[in-house]
Amino acid sequence: MNVNYLDYQETISKNIILFMRERGYSRLSLSKLSGIARQEIDQILSAQNTDEYIYDAQIMKIKQKFDLTDDYILTATEINLLPSPPIVDEGRSELAQEMLDGLDHILDIYSMHLK
Repeated sequence: MNVNYLDYQETISKNIILFMRERGYSRLSLSKLSGIARQEIDQILSAQNTDEYIYDAQIMKIKQKFDLTDDYILTATEINLLPSPPIVDEGRSELAQEMLDGLDHILDIYSMHLK
């Protein structure tokens, strides 16, 4: 099937995010496993790509690496998330933000060692 993936950017972005959540991949681990630069993964996930040939090649690489079908990445998927907690107007405390940042760094380090 010869598809211009750039035409489906929004759907592909949502489906790859869903795929990452299902598998527990971070952006960095997806980058390392697929062989696509982290900045390019960010572009794919934010649906901000402009070069059709590069984008198509990146999506093909992800499809082949993880054995994904066109139906999987091109079909709009409803993301069912758990209900979100109530919104707090104050924001996070400095300690909470520092701890979350630390956890994010730990996950990035772990994903570098994931094979």
